[in-house]
Amino acid sequence: MTRSPERPAVTTSPTTALDEPGALRYQLADQLAESGHIRTPAVGKALRAVPRHAFAPEVPIQKAYANDTVATRHSDDGSVTSSLSAPWLQADMLEAARIRPGHRVLEIGSGGYNAALIAELIGATGHVTTLDIDLAVTDRATRFLAQTGYDRVQVVAADAEHLPAGIVPQGGFDAIMVTVETWDLPWLDALADGGRLVAPLRLHGYHWAIGFTKRDGALHSDEPLIVCGFVAMQGDGAWNERRRTVPGTGVHLSWEDGTPLPVDELAPALTREPTVVHTHVTVGGQEPFDALPLYLAGALPGFCRLSVDPDGDNGVLNPPPKHWPGAAIVRGASLARLATDRIGDGDDGKGLYEFVVQGYGPHGHLAAQEMADQVRHWQRNHRAALCPRITVHPLAGGDPTSTAAADARHVFVKKHTRISVDWPVIPGTAALLTDDDGRYLLHLRSANKPIWRPGQWALLGGNTEKGESCEAAIARELDEEIGLAIPDLTSFVTLDTLDASGLFMNRVRVYHGTLNTPAHEINLREGIQLRWTRIEEIDEMTMDPGAVAVLHAHHNTRQPEGRQDAELPVVEVREPRDQRSRSIVGAHLVLIRDGAILLGKRHPNSAFAPSTWHLPAGHREDLESAIACMVRETEEETGLRIPQADLSLVHVLDLLAPGSPTPRMQLFFAPSRWVGEPVVREPKCCTEWRWWQLDDLPEPIVEYTRVAVQAIFSVKSSV
Repeated sequence: MTRSPERPAVTTSPTTALDEPGALRYQLADQLAESGHIRTPAVGKALRAVPRHAFAPEVPIQKAYANDTVATRHSDDGSVTSSLSAPWLQADMLEAARIRPGHRVLEIGSGGYNAALIAELIGATGHVTTLDIDLAVTDRATRFLAQTGYDRVQVVAADAEHLPAGIVPQGGFDAIMVTVETWDLPWLDALADGGRLVAPLRLHGYHWAIGFTKRDGALHSDEPLIVCGFVAMQGDGAWNERRRTVPGTGVHLSWEDGTPLPVDELAPALTREPTVVHTHVTVGGQEPFDALPLYLAGALPGFCRLSVDPDGDNGVLNPPPKHWPGAAIVRGASLARLATDRIGDGDDGKGLYEFVVQGYGPHGHLAAQEMADQVRHWQRNHRAALCPRITVHPLAGGDPTSTAAADARHVFVKKHTRISVDWPVIPGTAALLTDDDGRYLLHLRSANKPIWRPGQWALLGGNTEKGESCEAAIARELDEEIGLAIPDLTSFVTLDTLDASGLFMNRVRVYHGTLNTPAHEINLREGIQLRWTRIEEIDEMTMDPGAVAVLHAHHNTRQPEGRQDAELPVVEVREPRDQRSRSIVGAHLVLIRDGAILLGKRHPNSAFAPSTWHLPAGHREDLESAIACMVRETEEETGLRIPQADLSLVHVLDLLAPGSPTPRMQLFFAPSRWVGEPVVREPKCCTEWRWWQLDDLPEPIVEYTRVAVQAIFSVKSSV
């Protein structure tokens, strides 16, 4: 996410001679103003007023006023547990908080310095509360705030997950600033309606400082996201990276906002050379692309972050740097991960890189292609947008399983909130060129390039580039493809392509213009061939369905041209549906001990079979093998650990329930051995596990479970 266009710098010159700390303070503030981090006089005045060095007495004065982080407390293992954030980031977050005189402000993550800056912004009529879980940090903040004249700041030692009673003012805080890295945002009720919350939020291991406004009980981001790093939250709000290590490889996979998948079967995949899929999407050596992994995290089931031991021989090509784990997906015994290949020096000499996807394992090529398709989708539809919009809703009843949105794309379900990411669409462009004979100029696209609609006849055009308007993009594309400028181009329609289920895939802004040059006289620079075509001829050609729809719209309706984009008629094209039957696949564990079978009693509020006995079971997730599903569901529900190699398929039941439009293929697996004793791991789904004799099954029991158990053991007894 890049920052919004630069705003005028705000500077204030000192009126009196300054000592060395004062001079350094003004120098730092001027630097921050010139670079656009200070954008209002109030924030500039605060940064010039508060003596930063007084809150970092352990370091030299010059270091205290450097535009960098100052560590102030470490844990026993040497990791930083408290610090003064980099001044550029503090300025950005203060600007995003929009703090005004008289505001009531809560700071989560204390240290003293930022609270003093807030105190300058709110003036004598406001109030600041700064909170930290570490008594040593709050004692230090109290001491330094008193020494610098900011003793009106209230300092509280508490776990931010549970705000102490009495600190939240009536009506809520006007602003909440979180200065520790947080995985969740449990403070919605403490914020006033219309108030601002600014926090460095973790989304699947990547973190951004985001400014929100509270409206209608939810938080809505309305400023560019800022890539950042902060000391991690401690206490009950600490994040769990849910890290799994591929045995014997030194490769680690983390699922912070998703269900961890089994990784034991991935080790052989890393012993072979990977498949490499080229995306043909490039990035400059100094160009940020932090939006891409956030997009992939929401778009790809099974998304995780990949890191490697720096000295290990792990088979991973192009290992990611330590502090920026790579984007990856797991597909059974295969995985794919995003990497870059240097393909040139770039215009600035800093390098030009192509995004490539490396696939490992027997189906690594399919996983790599899946990820590469999403990289291209981001490039085509979202890269040119400034940033996504983040919306935070409280979870209904505080139950992550209470919302079906947990399975939706670009939705992250946390402990207290449901966070959705809306990616603005910057459309591609196309030119509908006609001649005086009523013919259309069509372009045969290459069949051997990874482009939209390869090998099909289509309209001229292409993607919008960063910061480029659609009008500028289509003019540039026509110049690049045929070397011509079309003077009468006017907007015609918006073309939306949907997948077979109706989900959005692609948007193109179509412009109409006239051209009367014979096709053989046009200098085609990209693609295979140009052709002037009549409407009645297109049924005999291999055509882009979107182009067909646009041609028919123009031929049949003759829509008025030159409208504003927002008023353009929309032409929709839906990808054909695969008519082959699709079943939901369920995996069920048949666990026998001393002639008894393990069954669980479903919770009374369960949507499926409430208060009814059932086997440990679950649905296969996207691109997950059924046996991997069985391993995962067993551990999630019962805590038992069973390697895939110790599971055998013992029964298959094809179930089409009355009134259900989708058949279910129910698979039943029996283990040869297991580790552990069954415990209730998901109490909101199952209330108890119990062993039942096969000739004395409990009532009520799920009917198809009874049928399957009887079939399995009648077969065994007859052998």
